[in-house]
Amino acid sequence: MHCYICKIDFNTLSAYVKHQRDLHSHSKNVRLVCSCGGSFSSLRSLQAQHEKEHEEMQQDVQLESDDIEMINPNIQEDYVSHDEQDDDMTNESTDTRYTDEGLTEEEVLKTFEKRILYLVLTLQTTFYTSEAAIQFVISNLMELLLVISTENLNAKVLAVCLDKLKSSHIRRKKAAEYFQYIEPISRSYKAITKTNETKTVKYTYVPFLQSLKNYLRLPEVQVDIHRVLPDYDPSCIQDTYDAIFSRSHPNFQKSIYLKIELNSDDLTITNPISHRSHSIFFFYWSLLNVSREKRSAQTAKRLIAACPKWARKYNSLAHTMDDFLLGINELSTTGITINVNGNDVTYFGGLFISLGDYPAQMSLNGFKESVSATHFCHLCDIQNNDLEEDIGHQFETITAAQYKERCDDLEKVQNNKQSFEYLSKKYGINCRSIFNEVYDVPRQCPYDIMHTLLEGVLPNHLNAFLDFCVTNSYFTMNEFCREVNQFPYDETELKSKPHLDLAADELKKQNNLGMPLTSMQTFHLFINLPFILKKLLNSSNFPQYQAVLICVDILSLCFAHTINSSTHDQLHQFIIKHNYQFKQLYPGKMKFKFHFMTHFPEIMRDFGPLPYTSCLATERKHQFFKGNKVRNLKNPPLMLARRHELWLCVNDHSQDGSLSHTSLQNAPHGRLDNQQPISNAQIQFVIKNFRNLPFKPRSTLKAFYTSGHTYSKNSIINVSNEHFPTCPRVGKIKWILYDGKNCAFICNMFTIKGYVQQLRAFEVQESSTIDYFLLDNICYKKPLKLVAFMDGSLYFPLHPYGKSLTII
Repeated sequence: MHCYICKIDFNTLSAYVKHQRDLHSHSKNVRLVCSCGGSFSSLRSLQAQHEKEHEEMQQDVQLESDDIEMINPNIQEDYVSHDEQDDDMTNESTDTRYTDEGLTEEEVLKTFEKRILYLVLTLQTTFYTSEAAIQFVISNLMELLLVISTENLNAKVLAVCLDKLKSSHIRRKKAAEYFQYIEPISRSYKAITKTNETKTVKYTYVPFLQSLKNYLRLPEVQVDIHRVLPDYDPSCIQDTYDAIFSRSHPNFQKSIYLKIELNSDDLTITNPISHRSHSIFFFYWSLLNVSREKRSAQTAKRLIAACPKWARKYNSLAHTMDDFLLGINELSTTGITINVNGNDVTYFGGLFISLGDYPAQMSLNGFKESVSATHFCHLCDIQNNDLEEDIGHQFETITAAQYKERCDDLEKVQNNKQSFEYLSKKYGINCRSIFNEVYDVPRQCPYDIMHTLLEGVLPNHLNAFLDFCVTNSYFTMNEFCREVNQFPYDETELKSKPHLDLAADELKKQNNLGMPLTSMQTFHLFINLPFILKKLLNSSNFPQYQAVLICVDILSLCFAHTINSSTHDQLHQFIIKHNYQFKQLYPGKMKFKFHFMTHFPEIMRDFGPLPYTSCLATERKHQFFKGNKVRNLKNPPLMLARRHELWLCVNDHSQDGSLSHTSLQNAPHGRLDNQQPISNAQIQFVIKNFRNLPFKPRSTLKAFYTSGHTYSKNSIINVSNEHFPTCPRVGKIKWILYDGKNCAFICNMFTIKGYVQQLRAFEVQESSTIDYFLLDNICYKKPLKLVAFMDGSLYFPLHPYGKSLTII
């Protein structure tokens, strides 16, 4: 066969059809042109023409079964078995020799340019490829062509090699060979519903131990596992290894004993064509031995399994998590051995903590999923009907021994339906947790601050407060929304800047939902809420205002990056005070998450700063699946798991197949922006006066990025060299000095006039003092914001912070 457009010969009909399909027609009604000039709509009709008119040329042509499927655009390769395919696809190779040899070099270049342009335009318009992807394709094509020209490679052999990669099966096979791709395993089982209906439950899992081994081989992970941890300092608790649980546990107190975190949450996947939606349960694991700055990255969360959300009613989670559970048992008993730099290393580990929203946590561990259950809290014995009355009572935490006794009682009466239902409601337990043998279920299954505080307590309290203010004419909802939307948020808040457009009558409808804001929008709104309210209220001397400000203190303590040994006691005092005031001010509006919050101090004491054992990173992980276009939902768990594992194997490796050194953090040593030589006379004069500067600066920087923080000119920073000073030192960056390794800030210093309780902020005044500070010596590294009022006063809030400055 001969392509009349490209002037290319083909040895087989199937190769010719693929060429027409890929390059010259992307519509359903493809037209195939025979060498005799005839036009046909299908491969069968084209073959019939050859058998009839070109019988002498057709003796070696065979119709393959997959040729017919290839021209059907509705078939998805993700769900078709390719086991029957092999490397013999070389039979379909093409002859790329041009028949027109009289073209000039300029004409050849134009022809080549047309074909490349057609390729990228087709990707962009037909397959909805982004502009960034187009640039990636073009840059890699350029690199490949340069390699071919410099290495004198055989283009025909390369074309044959490239032709194989059209098959998704071959691509996954090669990805496993070169980049340690893990093929997700899809399974199904039959479940009987209450109406005796048989339903097929499909789930997909990624072999856990194989995934863990790939992760442990990463250079960044190896460095973090074997880093020397600082000695315990009760005035500076920064991560899980400093908290009581790790320090007292016989295994987890070992620095190289692997601490596995389990996350579970559901996500709704929507098909934009049919508008059908599927709620999928995702399970992730992460390694808490990795430094805390890297654990929030998407690549630090690895997929365990995925299954339909509705399937949890039919014991699906026991099936779905079976491989993970077996892997945890093997990890804790015999360990796993991996090869690192030519040496075999054996690691042991265990399940450290399980996190998720309330339904996910409860269903995964066998508890009642609804707060309407009589016993709705799995950590203590508060009863549903006594929520508001007992909100201030301190119940004893259920121990592992008590939990196991209750499970034993349930199993003894499992054949007596009435007795079983009575005890199940009394204890709030449906069945024994599948992780009962690998961890302390009540203690290592805590509540999450994101779902409890940001998606529960704070929105509901704000709703009640705004309803009170609007009803009593303190301000209108339009005024509040205007101040929220017009507030000068800083650069770190812009991605999740709160925005409200809510009328007074709509506010009442939101009573059970709180506020129409995302988790991070709620966070940024409450951090700035005292400043927003100051512009709206003539007087702040009423208890409802004082109560809502306590939320700001609770938020600050819960999201503090560093705490001390007394922070959990401070948090306990604020939560008790908050719940008591809310009960008095808004009777009948108490929510169940107000009680869940009372367990935060104990969780903080056990596991350290709460942001590093929360679901915030899980929500960020969900963005990977939300960002993928989905047009086929026959088996969503399998399709999404394959995409995820292919993405991971590319992220963990370089193009040559070697392991990446930046898979968890793209810029581990900081990112420089507009590096300039030190030529300013004023800067040189200032540097000379700092004779004790420990390094010789080589340049000034416009901006410096490291560990998730960006520092630039006019950034406000707390330059104190201790974590919780009596009075912090604050400066505004004037210049950033850099020598290729060390970074120092030259700052204009502020004079602190005092702490303003009503604003939860320090009032400051600019001074003429200039000083320098090394980035490594600054303890509180998060850049702050400066808020200016019309009267010229300046304030900065120190949030989130692991020490409360508020007097209650």
